[in-house]
Amino acid sequence: MLTGPRRQPRNATATDSVPSSVPGSPDWRKVVQGFSDTADDYAVSMAPSLRTMAVRVVQRAQLQVGERILDAGTGTGVGAAASLTSGREVVGVDAAPGMLAIARAEVPGARFVEADFNSLPFPSVSFNVVISVHALHFAVDPVTTLAEWRRVTVPGGRLSLSVPGPRAALALRIYSPIYRRYGMHRKTDIPTRDKLIGWARRAGWAQIEIEANPDTTIRLAGPDTFERWLGTGSRSGAIHRLGKSQFEQFAAEMLAATPIGPGGMLHIPFGTLYLTARN
Repeated sequence: MLTGPRRQPRNATATDSVPSSVPGSPDWRKVVQGFSDTADDYAVSMAPSLRTMAVRVVQRAQLQVGERILDAGTGTGVGAAASLTSGREVVGVDAAPGMLAIARAEVPGARFVEADFNSLPFPSVSFNVVISVHALHFAVDPVTTLAEWRRVTVPGGRLSLSVPGPRAALALRIYSPIYRRYGMHRKTDIPTRDKLIGWARRAGWAQIEIEANPDTTIRLAGPDTFERWLGTGSRSGAIHRLGKSQFEQFAAEMLAATPIGPGGMLHIPFGTLYLTARN
């Protein structure tokens, strides 16, 4: 659920987010390619847990019959799938073709476009609602991104999104020491409630409301699914640089640190901040 190179929409301002890499650079293209190349693993590890968040994002959007919906950073299409009822036209956008191949197969009722969600290939006021499920935190400049989403939204249109958080709910406390030991420095900016509200306001959105659920988790069936999750997305490049024995040691340490929930499922602490707003 990443984006490619971006441009600056009108009236957007800079933020203090810390990018994993600069869009358009070789490193950034590698991250996007990493999500594309690991899409099958993402679909069986991360995506099932995101469906719960997608349902809540759609509920909070209060979608109406016949509305035109944009799912920004659609990934494998979980948000698009949750939106497809009542004759709505749903368009999903993502820069990772591997993700979109799965989305097109699993959500045939929606239309999927390979594009950067920071520079959308749609005219202004094209959509009634923009939704986004756990994608905004990958934006290099979240205010710019939110301004672009507002550009394509009709006057009075709506925004509904989710991001990981609050920070205290994340698995950083259990995984960060392990990442550091193996030279993996995660720089994705995880917003606080106030920062998320500030981004939306600076992008021009109004009537902003936040809901926090610190109890959401990534649920994985066991070690095999956990290993597939480990190698997905922005981690994939660093993982592939580890030798076989070093990766096995890394995976064992990560697995040992992961909480086990009801039924023996692995429960990776994640948390969710939900935001809704109007144009």
